[in-house]
Amino acid sequence: MELSERANNGLHAHVISHVLKALPDRDGVILDVGCGTGALLVQLRDRGYRQLTGLDISPPRDVAGIGFHSVDLDGPLLPVADQSVDLALAVEVIEHMENPGALLGAIRRTLRPSGHFLLTTPNVHSVEAKLRLLLLGQLKQFDQLGDPTHLYPVFRFPFARLLKRYGFEIAEIWGYPLDGSSPTSRRGLSALAGLARLIGIKGSPDGDQLCMLLRCSEGSPAAGLDDKIACVTGHY
Repeated sequence: MELSERANNGLHAHVISHVLKALPDRDGVILDVGCGTGALLVQLRDRGYRQLTGLDISPPRDVAGIGFHSVDLDGPLLPVADQSVDLALAVEVIEHMENPGALLGAIRRTLRPSGHFLLTTPNVHSVEAKLRLLLLGQLKQFDQLGDPTHLYPVFRFPFARLLKRYGFEIAEIWGYPLDGSSPTSRRGLSALAGLARLIGIKGSPDGDQLCMLLRCSEGSPAAGLDDKIACVTGHY
């Protein structure tokens, strides 16, 4: 059964290469949040993973070896037991969320203390994205040319604060494609980005997708919520 991939060309294969490193045990429990057609989970099943679950507002049905649940990811709960997941995935999902923090909290609840969370999202830190914002005042992949369902751009440094509140820390961060290219950019913007790189301007990182491997931080996730309380006494 071949299912369509709702992601840029090659992204699923790239994610799978990181899953193989992060969770080599084929009996490890994998949760795909926002699984779409289930294409990524089918590929993981075909590589020997045996405990696979997908969540989506409209998941597929009757895919052998994979459990699916229909769920509104902007809702308060995920239908997954506490501390039962070894690796959670969210491939091109968080940018569609109305409340990313609630999703992070729900995923953190499902992860074992040694668990990891791998996410990808449109990269607003590439040279192409920076140039588009500088020249046109438009945020790449979140403007009128981007997906109209994109709501939440992930900016690395404030996002790291949000992660801390919900019990995560960044284990690794990188851009995809690995060569730093931007297949979604128009030719003119790509040419300008090439000139910018020649004079030393770089993305942080480059590539169309921002990829993060997160691990559970020590202590209770709720401890990080002290930051939220403290901010009301700050001066602006």
